[in-house]
Amino acid sequence: MRRVLLTVHKFFPEHKAGTEVLTLKVAQGLIARGYEVLVVTANPPDIDARHPSAEEYREYVHEGVNVHSIEEGLRLKGYTFKHEYYHRAIKEHFDQLLARFKPDLVHIFHAQNLTSSIIDSCEEARIPIVSSLTDFWFVCPVVQLKRPDGALCRGPSPGATNCLTCYTPELIPPAAQLLEAVGKKLPAVGKVVDSLPKPIQSVCAGALQLGYSAAKMPAAVRATTDRPEALRIAANKNRAIMVPTKLMRDIFVENGMKPELLHHVPFGLDQSNLKGHQTKTPADVLRIGFIGTIFEHKGLDLLIKAFQKFPPEAPAVLQIYGDINQFPEYGKTITALINSKPDNIQLLGTFPNAELGRILDNMDVLVVPSRWYENTPLVIQSALATKTPVIATNLGGMSELVKHEQNGLLFELNDYNSLHTQLARLVDNRSILKQFMDNIPPERTIEAMVDDIEGIYEKVLKSDGTVTPESELNRSVVS
Repeated sequence: MRRVLLTVHKFFPEHKAGTEVLTLKVAQGLIARGYEVLVVTANPPDIDARHPSAEEYREYVHEGVNVHSIEEGLRLKGYTFKHEYYHRAIKEHFDQLLARFKPDLVHIFHAQNLTSSIIDSCEEARIPIVSSLTDFWFVCPVVQLKRPDGALCRGPSPGATNCLTCYTPELIPPAAQLLEAVGKKLPAVGKVVDSLPKPIQSVCAGALQLGYSAAKMPAAVRATTDRPEALRIAANKNRAIMVPTKLMRDIFVENGMKPELLHHVPFGLDQSNLKGHQTKTPADVLRIGFIGTIFEHKGLDLLIKAFQKFPPEAPAVLQIYGDINQFPEYGKTITALINSKPDNIQLLGTFPNAELGRILDNMDVLVVPSRWYENTPLVIQSALATKTPVIATNLGGMSELVKHEQNGLLFELNDYNSLHTQLARLVDNRSILKQFMDNIPPERTIEAMVDDIEGIYEKVLKSDGTVTPESELNRSVVS
């Protein structure tokens, strides 16, 4: 019997988002095939929620899966900025865990909270590592490649000055403000800078930001500027890295991951709760749905604003599923927005995963208005598995699943008017939905994904080096 250790940044029962679901389903799939599996995780994810405790770890079983959770008593020991991506105490604990469990292979679904120190542990123990990456943590300290002003990012700039302005924005004045201050203190220098071309001024501003922040908080700045290279080196110690989309592959290659490591392995879906839910219950109105985390990056406010452009008598209803209290400040924003024009908007809370098929039976179109790349949202896959067309933001990752005018519609990033235009088309002509439904092929299963993962395991365990991908997607190196 082969032993596989899976790692994930957070896990059930406290955390139930997409990466956690994927890790659980793959673990259960491997167990069903005769593997001995241990999931190693850490809780909680948010710095603001951290609190010291005497407990360093706990072990439990969740839905047939053995879990080892590293707790606050260990993770908060002498916590520094660098511990966001490398934690020596966690490494020492993970060393002992590897010696005890003796895995044949370690499979990383997420390294956040556990940190890249677990990769060093595996390397020293000569245990091969593979990864299935679901977001951009290895590239971006805030994970989403999204700037504070909402602009999208492709990764750290030289010196990681853009990471500093994202990661510790309250401590670093805007570049323009720093240049203005220099001009007032040193007028001659200010005149010289003003005479420079704009690109050179930007370089000067970035250098000023780096210098200012280094003087104000040297340890945090050093940790942040060292992060890109440290995690590039760590990621390239994998024997194979599985990514679900071309977008993820391109961004990882742009940021220094070896192209030959990257395998295209689309996510699979546990469809046990979706079988028999491929037809819609009839309704007199267009039922527009949102299912997900109610937070700014998910874009629910855009959907509400787009929907509120309809007159109250329009034959449409907006169904919102999610926890309005999970992020209280944004929840208040959403509540106020709904209350400003509440006609035909239903705030329906959360539901057990077993109810997802029934929920989608009563939804004509799902909207995913995210403000970040999103990669492969499982909610889109679930919708398509039930023949539910999707309207999504026109960003790579989502647009690889939602094909415009085929199985759904795309709208422009952050543009609720563009979203309203697509919604209005469906309100005016619901027969379009039938065309989209007919174009939706069967969705990929979790079993198919585990087949691919198991194939990569076999190649890794039989090889001493990198396992080279075979698909055309992986052979196309980004220039």
